[in-house]
Amino acid sequence: MTGEKKLLNELRLLNIALKRGMNAVCDDGKRVPSVSNMVLHFLYVHGGSAPQKDIENEFGLRRSSASELLGRLEREGYITREVLEADARSKKIRLTDRAEAEQKEITDKFAEMENYLESALTLEEKRTFFLLCEKIRALLEPVRNSRGGE
Repeated sequence: MTGEKKLLNELRLLNIALKRGMNAVCDDGKRVPSVSNMVLHFLYVHGGSAPQKDIENEFGLRRSSASELLGRLEREGYITREVLEADARSKKIRLTDRAEAEQKEITDKFAEMENYLESALTLEEKRTFFLLCEKIRALLEPVRNSRGGE
């Protein structure tokens, strides 16, 4: 073993650490998992509803993955899905009253986590981080698209 850090492994470790951190902040045994919380939060900050396509784009989800996630949220009573009159293939996702009621606390927890993460970086480091993330995503998008992603 050379001890040389590998980008792929560092990204994997960062992903694991982020998931654990989000679970610690957002999951208390009474709520849906953190990725679902992020979708609910997205809907909340967008006025309680959004087209499914916007959710797919925001979270980099394939249509099938988004449908599976949203189906679970619907079964658990957090959202409703409506077919749009203008395009029967498109759906509008709406928060239920139950989900709306929980979002204030979750929004506060997300803000707390964001502030905690940002406290570790200077403004210049954040700019560099975002630039590097965009560069890596742009490089990987052709891979995702060639495997059936949209």
